Parts: sequence; structure tokens; C-alpha cells
Amino acid sequence: MHTSRFFLLLAGVTLLAVAGVALSHWLLPIGYALPFSVATLLLFLFLCTVIFFLGRRSAGAANRMLFSNVFLAATMAKMFLCGILVVGYVILGEPESKLFIVPFFWLYLVYTGFEVYFLMKVSAIVARPEPAES
Repeated sequence: MHTSRFFLLLAGVTLLAVAGVALSHWLLPIGYALPFSVATLLLFLFLCTVIFFLGRRSAGAANRMLFSNVFLAATMAKMFLCGILVVGYVILGEPESKLFIVPFFWLYLVYTGFEVYFLMKVSAIVARPEPAES
């Protein structure tokens, strides 16, 4: 996957994500959680970009297991950062209700789906058969 295509798809996914967040903030009484939703959106934008470049770089590496290692490490880091973000907001922000988590889950679902899509495209580089030696 080319970088320009990735950023075009990322922009489209971000528009979808923003629409879902706006809808949830409009329908639910969670106006207080707008900074949390924006921070979550920015975190997922950053993570998707970093994971794309790490995945693309590791896909063509001589070590065939590097791509899998990068994918697993990125998944663990993403889950850890998301946990820190939610727990930190609960402790420091003291939200009025638990509904603040709805936009978070929407963003997590949208960006994780996009991450799986572009990593499958990038992993096609790993799956290419090596030319046979004569």
C-alpha cells in the first residue's frame, strides 16, 4: 500500500469516526467528555500512522517474523495506551456518567478495523514467495 493511499483512506476513516463521535455527543448527555473524545481520536490517528510505517518497514525485512512481532507489539502497546487513557480519565476527570465510553468504543472499533485492513494489505509483501534458485 502506498503512503498516499494510506493517508487518503485514513482521512476517510477519520471522517467516519468524527461523524460517529458527533452523533454520540448529540444523542447522549456527554458534552463534558468532548476533550476525552478528541484526545482519543488524536491518539488513534497517531497510532495508525505509526503502525502503518512500522508495518511497512518490517514487511520487507529479511527476518520473516519481524512483521508478526511488530504487529503483536503494536497491538499490546495500543491496548495498554487505551487502558491508561480510560483509567486516567476516570480517575482524573471524574466523569458524570459511564456513557463517555461510547465514543471511545466507536473510535476503537473504527480505527482497529482500519488497522486490520491496511496491515493485511501491507502483509502481502511478506507473503510473496521468494524466487527459486537455479
